[in-house]
Amino acid sequence: MNTDYCFNLAMRKSSRLITQFYEERLSTLDLKVGQFSILRATFFKGSTTNKELQDILVIDQTTLTRNLKPLIRDGYLQLQPDPEDGRIKNISLSKSGKKLYLKALPIWEQTQKEVLNKIGNKQAQAVLDMSNTFVDVFKK
Repeated sequence: MNTDYCFNLAMRKSSRLITQFYEERLSTLDLKVGQFSILRATFFKGSTTNKELQDILVIDQTTLTRNLKPLIRDGYLQLQPDPEDGRIKNISLSKSGKKLYLKALPIWEQTQKEVLNKIGNKQAQAVLDMSNTFVDVFKK
């Protein structure tokens, strides 16, 4: 294998393109794909914390905070102090947050189908396998 090739550059290029693809579709709801991921994770968890979201989404605190701010500001997420540790905030979807998530879900599902149609089942599985490998190897 040619070691002159940069894995980081290859992953970042593809990541930027797939992010643009999803964000074009979610733009009708004024929603970024990172924000959708937070809504989705919170929907499935019911209630979560910053730390748990960081682990689920494999993102740093700064990026998470940047994506959380508009969702909290616009009332889609609600924060409650943890009953055992007041320094920890429990994050959950508000009624409007759940409504936004359920409105975005069919758009996301259609986008998923578009990606699958463009790259095919075999490549889609290869992408997922590769992503899981990178997460397994590099997640701290």
